[in-house]
Amino acid sequence: MKKLVLFFVVVAFSVVYAYTQPEIHIKDPWVRAVPPSAKNSALFMTIVNDGDEDDALIGVKGDVSKMIQLHRTVNENGVMKMVHVDKIEIHAHTKVELKPGGYHVMLMGLKKPLKEGEKVKFTLIFEKSGKKEIEAVVKKQ
Repeated sequence: MKKLVLFFVVVAFSVVYAYTQPEIHIKDPWVRAVPPSAKNSALFMTIVNDGDEDDALIGVKGDVSKMIQLHRTVNENGVMKMVHVDKIEIHAHTKVELKPGGYHVMLMGLKKPLKEGEKVKFTLIFEKSGKKEIEAVVKKQ
């Protein structure tokens, strides 16, 4: 009898857990085209969470640059500057737009020039959803 009760508890928990997870989708990822001499660029996209639970982007990996960090543009006493953030929250049933002048992914120390139209691969790392592979097109914006 105990095994049967335990079985139903595990099944019930699994069903509830399956319906309360984040459901992350990435839309329109792109990397800013920069002059060949530029050492930095940025990755932008829209992150949609159609799930019932919050999530957060906590990191990005890729081989296009020496360092990749999550950043946010802020206004400090009339001066716009970029600051490093540990994560970007994506609440349930919302979207977060990573765009110029807001949240973005900084690509620092580019290893080679980025050409317009080229596609660049990245791995997005989420707190709850794990890793998601994306491909971003390089374009002027």
